[in-house]
Amino acid sequence: MKATFSVKGWDDFQHYKDRNPPWIKLHNHLLDDYEFECLGDAAKGHLLCIWMLASRTKNEMPFDEKWITKKIGASSRVNLQALVDADFLVVEQDASALLHNEVQLATVSVPSEEKRRGETEAEKSRVDGCRFAEFWDLYGKKSDSAKCKAKFSKLSENEIELIFEKLPAYVKSTPDKQYRKNPITWLNGKCWNDEIIQATNQAKSTYNVENQNYQSGEL
Repeated sequence: MKATFSVKGWDDFQHYKDRNPPWIKLHNHLLDDYEFECLGDAAKGHLLCIWMLASRTKNEMPFDEKWITKKIGASSRVNLQALVDADFLVVEQDASALLHNEVQLATVSVPSEEKRRGETEAEKSRVDGCRFAEFWDLYGKKSDSAKCKAKFSKLSENEIELIFEKLPAYVKSTPDKQYRKNPITWLNGKCWNDEIIQATNQAKSTYNVENQNYQSGEL
């Protein structure tokens, strides 16, 4: 069903008992109305004719510019939307049409929301994959890749930040990879929270001397 429109405030300034009067009231304070002054000459004439038409239609007219143009005998097209925007006319629409539009909008919005959610999840998966690859290269001891990736994907953002903060020091403390924990063990144990003890040069020197003495039979 086509929408209809009415003149705003019609009952406030058109007081008459006859619902199909031969005349309408036109108040001179209209000349002081800013919105009316902003209308073009043609639009002002169209509005006055629409008011007269409203007196014949009980203030209910179809929102059809071609029909209105013909009905009021205008020589130029009537721009109903401009008069609505200027707050002289009010668009009315039946409830069934409104419901139909709401259903259409809801139908359109659901796939859009699903698409956005899918794009967000895909982007998160891509970022997680990149961060795991960074962790994998930094750890340097590559074993149980699939298990490590699954575990890494379940870590919180805060845990991942701590990993990248503490891992370089742990790798530096275990230059010999055979003494470095397997990555899945390190992740499962949340070893980024453990204290990292770096070997001092003096300790390394003492170990080397004792090792040499032991091998020579002095110890």
